[in-house]
Amino acid sequence: MSAIAKQFYRQPLPSTCVDFSSELGKKLFSSSLLKGHANIYFKLAAQFRTQDEPAFCGLSTLVMVLNALEVDPGRVWKGPWRWYHESMLDCCAPLEKVMKTGINLRQFACLAVCNRLTVRTEQIYPENSTKGTMEKFRQDLIASATSEDTVLVASYDRGVLGQTGVGHFSPIAAYDEGSDRALIMDVARFKYPPHWVELSLLHQAMQSVDVSTSAPRGYFVMTLRKDTRPLILFRLHRSFTIDSKQLNSQLTEWRAYLQATPDDQSDDLISATLTRFHELFEEYSLCCKTTNDDECTRCSGMEAEMDEQMSRCCKLICKQVKAGGVYERMAASGLAKRHAALTALLLAWPLDIEPPTGRVEALRAIIAQDVQLFDADAKNEIDLLQTQIRTKILCIEV
Repeated sequence: MSAIAKQFYRQPLPSTCVDFSSELGKKLFSSSLLKGHANIYFKLAAQFRTQDEPAFCGLSTLVMVLNALEVDPGRVWKGPWRWYHESMLDCCAPLEKVMKTGINLRQFACLAVCNRLTVRTEQIYPENSTKGTMEKFRQDLIASATSEDTVLVASYDRGVLGQTGVGHFSPIAAYDEGSDRALIMDVARFKYPPHWVELSLLHQAMQSVDVSTSAPRGYFVMTLRKDTRPLILFRLHRSFTIDSKQLNSQLTEWRAYLQATPDDQSDDLISATLTRFHELFEEYSLCCKTTNDDECTRCSGMEAEMDEQMSRCCKLICKQVKAGGVYERMAASGLAKRHAALTALLLAWPLDIEPPTGRVEALRAIIAQDVQLFDADAKNEIDLLQTQIRTKILCIEV
């Protein structure tokens, strides 16, 4: 007789949790609604989804938040529709790896920032856990629940709630003041339905240490960066991930190179610096390709087609990148095969996190000369890319 794999149809909620659809769950929701503590629920409920993979709780939670906050990904999901899906969230960790191990706190924050969200991460260290941290959590939750543009996501240990499993991500959709409970919109709907938990217990569950980072879990407060538009031309290469040992080594070399320099801003110094940048980062050139007629188009694996307006905008951005001094120097070097993509990567590099050495100041000067002439769309492209690069570098250094 062949062995039959163990199977499950959901799991019973432990006594610490109140089923959202139960009589008590309905009363709690009614109470929170009357108090105005469930406003964000409707945004989240409209985008409530079940995670596609057992380890995709972080990605599915973020997809839910991005679509709830009406963030335009600037990328086609299927057909003509731009819409977030887990498959798009691969800029901070390879999806193949996420399918096996999931993501941790810093990877979640990296993904959120890279997709135009402002993120405040609150880690709750057990030794610092006080009534003050509990009250701050409650205030943050109420602020989110009463809003329509701020989402709170919890990263917690299921075991503390009496559930099966360990680390988990899910958004919080409502707060009931009378019972001091929070409504968890559990994205593992095949396992547990949405449920209410006491805030003190959830606070305790967020103090659990994540073995992958040796740091406690916590929560995120997220809103859309309304001053930005989605990227339309360039994308960071998928190998530019925060878990790449090779990239970590190259960043270390690059920073050492920038810092080991005299106060000199000669053309030779700039040329040498550009050459070194090419040597280290050419393989991470942004996802943009140049056609035979020297016009930039999107990567074929990103969007199959663009509408006419977006196509014109892409060409204009590429034209501005190529009109600058940085591109001219890159092209003249004869080193880069994809001058526009590599130039955009350098234009977006966050030099503000580096000490002001001669090489750094020389690069800042020539980059500033180019960017100040860009229109709003080109500046948005560079600004958002810079946010993504900076976020990844800072995550690598944690």
